[in-house]
Amino acid sequence: MFPVSMESFEAAVAQAIEAIPAEFQPYLEDIHFLVAEDSDLRLFGLYEGAGVLAETAVPPRITLFKDTHEHLANSWQELVAQIRLTMEHEVGHHFQMEEDEMPH
Repeated sequence: MFPVSMESFEAAVAQAIEAIPAEFQPYLEDIHFLVAEDSDLRLFGLYEGAGVLAETAVPPRITLFKDTHEHLANSWQELVAQIRLTMEHEVGHHFQMEEDEMPH
């Protein structure tokens, strides 16, 4: 387990968002990115939305859960790597990718 402050976790999440390739960034502008302390279901992340092709009044959102990431990581490098993997996975849901199509 590698506990960090919420501020540090949020900074790592922001870096993960910035690391998404530039050609995908315009499709992420309407997503609300959130951080939560923990998930009752022990999730790493959660995508809520209809996907990039759908038009809805409710903007999509991606939530990353701090506690679950901390329990998996043994170092800052592992934590950052897992945050990036989770972010890529949840963004994949936004692009309506199936689980077997996900990068991770």
